[in-house]
Amino acid sequence: MAEVFDLSHEEQEALQEMLKSEKLCYNDISDDGVKLYGISIKHVHVGYFGFEQFGENALFRSMLVQPDARKRGYGTLIWNEAKKTLKEQGVSNVYLLTNTAADFFEKLGFAIIERNSVPESIANTTEFREFCPDSSTCMKININE
Repeated sequence: MAEVFDLSHEEQEALQEMLKSEKLCYNDISDDGVKLYGISIKHVHVGYFGFEQFGENALFRSMLVQPDARKRGYGTLIWNEAKKTLKEQGVSNVYLLTNTAADFFEKLGFAIIERNSVPESIANTTEFREFCPDSSTCMKININE
């Protein structure tokens, strides 16, 4: 069974380095409003996820499987745990930007949308305004459907 836990400051620093090495957005993960979580299975850390919440909308930030845990289905497990956490927080609509994982997120039920169709609260995040290029794929899912 998976255990979801809040990241400590040290774990956030480790995640930031891992995101940087994977060429993923890392610059603002310690900003106010960014919630970061780890996932472990039988006390073995397998990955991370994070989001910024704006009422019933959330920007899904990073989802990362530890390098030594990849190709074992943990990406889907992490998403399922993230979805539970998001629902507990009252989120319905989850948005994300990706440069490399659109196919993976489509398999999870996300749909590609126009970047200019996201709510203003999402569009005004640092990730949208500064860190993800206009060429990034914008996606959305309603996790209550």
